[in-house]
Amino acid sequence: MMKFLSIGELVRRDGLRLVLVQGAPSPWGQAVKAMMEYKGLDFVCGPQIPGADNAELVAWAGVNSGPVVAWNDHRPLNRWNDILFLLERLAPHRPLLPDAPAERVEALGLAHEICGELGLGWNRRLSLFKPAMQSGQAPTPVASMSRKYGYNEADVGAAVQRQVAMLAHLDATLAAQRARGSEFLVGTRLSAVDFYWAAFCCIFATLPDAQCPMAAGTRAMFESTLEPEVKTALTPALLAHRDRIMAAHFKLPMEF
Repeated sequence: MMKFLSIGELVRRDGLRLVLVQGAPSPWGQAVKAMMEYKGLDFVCGPQIPGADNAELVAWAGVNSGPVVAWNDHRPLNRWNDILFLLERLAPHRPLLPDAPAERVEALGLAHEICGELGLGWNRRLSLFKPAMQSGQAPTPVASMSRKYGYNEADVGAAVQRQVAMLAHLDATLAAQRARGSEFLVGTRLSAVDFYWAAFCCIFATLPDAQCPMAAGTRAMFESTLEPEVKTALTPALLAHRDRIMAAHFKLPMEF
């Protein structure tokens, strides 16, 4: 079982350090953790507490969110692409980005549409916040996180359509790849995009407790906020790809 160190302990350490959201399978952090493990990198972990002020983390990294990744005395990183490029530099012998320019562009584009601002995960998060925010009685931690991530009615109104469109694109990408004889989302080998999809799929279709243990309230929030159109867009092929990548390349049960 992974041991969590305090943020103060992480700050004082050298080497590779990872801050994970504690208590929920935040896909940004779970993908990073799995990629570090795949690359054989040694690292230690500390917690980011959702809804808390996390003053030590903010003082060190300048953000109150996870993941944060730090390497020796370099500045801590929190953007998905900065973290991915660092991991590629630290373990180039197990690359997760293609060498061929066209495939690299495709991989980074898909990764952004999964991980980036207004991407798949971003829009799913808007759907998670929506019931509480529209009730007018959102708990303080939810209201705080909603403000932090730019919650607004225009993006909330478009969130379902954006999720459905991206899931359809990923499903079509998998179908085209299968027709070429590839089991992966980009090219002919495992890439960061496969890790991102596997991790992000878990906030659309939760894994059972044996693989992803979480509080009943957290699980209920994930399951009750999935709109029917989005659930329909989660095709068997998308779920099967998640399960295959999880079984082969993620440590289960998930740790957070």
